Amino acid sequence: MLQGPDKGRRFELPDAPTLVGRDSRQIPLTDNTVSRRHCELLPADGNWILNDLGSANGTYINGSRVDRRYTLKPGDQIRVGRTLMVFGAQPGVLRASSGNVSLAGEEMGMDASIMHTVPSNEDSMVMAVPEPAAAAMSNLKLLYQLNASLGSSFNIDQVLEVVMDLVFEHVQADRGIILLVDDETNEIIPKIARAREENPRKSEGDVATDKISAGEKIHASRTIINHVIRNGEGVLSSNAMADQRFSKGKSVHDLGIRSALCVPIKARKLDAHEGDQVLGVIYIDSSVKNYTYSPDQLRLLTAIGLQAGLAIQNARLHQIGLQGERMAAIGETTAALSHSIKNILQALRGGADVVEMGFRSNNLPQAAKGWGIVDRNLRKIFNLTTNLLAYSRPREPKLEPVNLKSLIDDCLELVAATANEKRVMVVADVDRDMPAIPLDPDGIHQVVMNLLSNALDAVEPAKGLIRVVCRYEADHRRSTIEVIDNGIGIPPAMMRHIFQLFHSTKGNRGTGLGLAVAKKIVEEHEGTIVAKSSPEGSTFTVRLPAYHESIADPSHTHGPAR
Repeated sequence: MLQGPDKGRRFELPDAPTLVGRDSRQIPLTDNTVSRRHCELLPADGNWILNDLGSANGTYINGSRVDRRYTLKPGDQIRVGRTLMVFGAQPGVLRASSGNVSLAGEEMGMDASIMHTVPSNEDSMVMAVPEPAAAAMSNLKLLYQLNASLGSSFNIDQVLEVVMDLVFEHVQADRGIILLVDDETNEIIPKIARAREENPRKSEGDVATDKISAGEKIHASRTIINHVIRNGEGVLSSNAMADQRFSKGKSVHDLGIRSALCVPIKARKLDAHEGDQVLGVIYIDSSVKNYTYSPDQLRLLTAIGLQAGLAIQNARLHQIGLQGERMAAIGETTAALSHSIKNILQALRGGADVVEMGFRSNNLPQAAKGWGIVDRNLRKIFNLTTNLLAYSRPREPKLEPVNLKSLIDDCLELVAATANEKRVMVVADVDRDMPAIPLDPDGIHQVVMNLLSNALDAVEPAKGLIRVVCRYEADHRRSTIEVIDNGIGIPPAMMRHIFQLFHSTKGNRGTGLGLAVAKKIVEEHEGTIVAKSSPEGSTFTVRLPAYHESIADPSHTHGPAR
C-alpha cells in the first residue's frame, strides 16, 4: 500500500479469487471512499486478472480507469478511492510463523558471558559501500519511508510486518526475526520471521512457496539476543565462524553464520517519567561467503529499532486509549439504560397496581385502564431491546426485493392505535409506480417505526399531522422516504447531536437509541438519512439506493416498466 489509510501494509494473495474492498477478508481496506465490494482479483494461468465490480469511484490502473477485465503486470499501480497500491512480489523471501524460530543457547554449548559489541574482524569480507553522502541520503530516505509507513499504524503485528519487510528489502540478509519481550513473564517471544530462498525460481513458470515448512527451523543465537536485551545496545558479529569468542558456541559455529546484526527495540516506559525499556530485538544474519555487515549497517538497523519501538508504544497507547473509551462507553450505556429501564419498570408497576385494584373491586373498566398502561410499557421494553440488538452488533443486510408501499402501510397499521389514542392523523403518500427495490425488510421496517415513534412524540394531541412520503428517483436510481410532522421542531443546538447514541430530545421519556439505530441501519444499506427542523415541524429524509454492489447480478435494473 503506497497511499491511503492503510499505507505501508502488505497483503499476500491466496491462490483463489480475492475481493478488494471494505468487506473483504483477504484485502480489507479501511478507506471509507472505497466501496464494500470495490473490485476483485482472479488467478488465471499464472497471472492475475483485475475486475471492477461497478464501484462508485471506479478502479484505476496506472492512472487510467478500467471498465473491463485487466491482466496485471508486476509494478502496476492500482488506485481505489484514496488508496494507491502496487502489484508485485518480493522474490526469494519466504515467510515463517513464530513457531519456526528456535533460539539456541547454553544447552547447545553457547558461552553466554563472552558477548560484547564489536567491529568487523580483519578477515571479514565487507562489501564496498557507496560514497558516504549517497549512503547517508539512502539511509535517511529509508528512515523517512519507515516513519511515514508507521505513522498511522496502531496494530503491533502490522508494525512488525512493515519493519521486517523494509529490513529485508534494504539490508542483505538470509534470515530475519523480530522478537518481543512478554511484559508479564519476561519471556522472549518470536513474532515475525523471514528467510531468503536458497534456490529461487528460475523461470516464470516455477512457483515459489510463500511459507516455510512447519518442520524447518530458523535458528538465532540466544547469547547475542540476551546480550542485546540485557545491555540495550546493538551487536555486530562479523565473520562469526572465525571469531574465537564463538569457538564454544554451537548455535553460531555449527550453523555457519558469517555475520549477524542484532539491535534492541527500545522506547520510553509507559508507567514512568524517565527511563527507556527494551521491548524486543531485531535479529538478522547472513551466510553469504563474500559478505559481512558493516558498522554503518549496525547504526542504520539501530535507528530502525528505535523507530519500531516508538511505533509499538504508540500502538499500545492507542489500545490503552481504546480500552478507556470502551470503559467510558460501558459506563455511559449502563447509566442511560438503567435510567430508561427504571422509568419503564415504574410505569409497569403502576399499571399492574391499577389492574390489581380493578380485579379486587371487580371493576373491569379500571382493570382495562391499568392493562393499557402495562401494554404501552411492554411495547417500550420490546422497542428498547430491539434497538439495542440492532445497534450492538454489526449486521449485513439481507437484501431482497421489497415493495415499500406494503412496508409503509404495515408500519402505519402498527402505530394506528397510538395515533388514535392521541387523536393524531397519520397518512401515507406513496408513488403508484413504486418499484420493488433490494433492501432488508426487517431493518427498514425498524427505521420507519423509529421515525414514526419520534414523530408521534413530537406532535400535539388532537392537532398533530404526520405524513409518510415515498418517491422513486429514477435518475438517481434510489428511493426516498420522508417522515414529516407538524410538531414543535428540534432546537438548533440539538440538531447536530440527534443521531448520537443516548442523545434524546425527549428528556426522561426517550432512550436516545431510535435515531442512532435508524442511521446505522440506513448506512448499512449504503444510504443516507438527514433531518431538517423548524418551529413548524421536522422532516427526516431517508435515501436508499436501488442498486447494490453485493447483488449477484449487477446487470439487473430497477425502475418502473416503460
